[in-house]
Amino acid sequence: MISRYKFLLLEQARSPLIAPTLMTRIEEGFKRLSSERPLSRETLARLRNLLTIEYVYNTNAIEGNTLTLRETRLVLEEGITVAGKPLRDHLEARNHLQALRYVEDLARAERIGEFDLLKLHHLVMMGVEEARPGEYRREQVLIGGSGHIPPPPSEVPKLMGRFIDWLNGAVNSDQLHLVELAAVAHAYFTAIHPFTDGNGRVARLLMNLLLLKHGYPLAVIRKERRRAYYRALEEADRGRAKPIANLVVRAVDESLTLYLGSLEGLISLLVVAKELGMSVDYLGQPARKGYVRAVKLAGRWYIPEDEVEVIRGRISSSGRH
Repeated sequence: MISRYKFLLLEQARSPLIAPTLMTRIEEGFKRLSSERPLSRETLARLRNLLTIEYVYNTNAIEGNTLTLRETRLVLEEGITVAGKPLRDHLEARNHLQALRYVEDLARAERIGEFDLLKLHHLVMMGVEEARPGEYRREQVLIGGSGHIPPPPSEVPKLMGRFIDWLNGAVNSDQLHLVELAAVAHAYFTAIHPFTDGNGRVARLLMNLLLLKHGYPLAVIRKERRRAYYRALEEADRGRAKPIANLVVRAVDESLTLYLGSLEGLISLLVVAKELGMSVDYLGQPARKGYVRAVKLAGRWYIPEDEVEVIRGRISSSGRH
């Protein structure tokens, strides 16, 4: 019986899952961004391009893709083949660009259907025949390093039908904040593990589909948070959704910071460190832990100019000079 799966407890998830300070911050940031819309065409194109490259690089790196951020940009923008890197790594980058464009189209649809998720998998895994693009798995799978055993293949279609019904119902209910719903949907999908390969990639696209449908920018789960991400998914497999919700909200907060920074101005943490005579690593701790609004681009942290005073206050209270 499918009821033996603890992850089905995710269907009963209720707010609040996200820490109140982070929830307040993203709600305020979203309101400020909404009040500034529409952004100029040039600004939107620049932000979209920045986040697309960051997203494709990080979502594939989480799964072991060896392309660097710079190499990912060359593959996506210039169609360059990087010497010494596997063909599959190039395919994953190019495929993701098409999948993201499909997600942008889906964001205008009223309902998310089974075909949409199968299509996303097909786009992400095109050319990787062993992954059977666009088809549910036909065998039992195990997840390396995880205690969760996904359902047998015979139960996947039924569980996916239940998931899709829940998802479309949850979109129109008020039991979860939209960001919480995006996180729970991601975890629920990966627990079913409907495909032979590519489950995490499709789950992160689904998460972003929900965010884009409601006006949020693309959210990037960064490769350096891989361990925390996998631990959060392990907790979700047991029906506990708070860890994954708080990890996703940080990704949303970073993307909102980038968009608002295009209006308010962003400053490199390296510049702030030089001004204060402190190490970048030390000053980066509040950014990495989500204590201040920050976004990481091309490996460097940037913060809004008004957050510099917040950092000064934290340094003063900690007694660092």
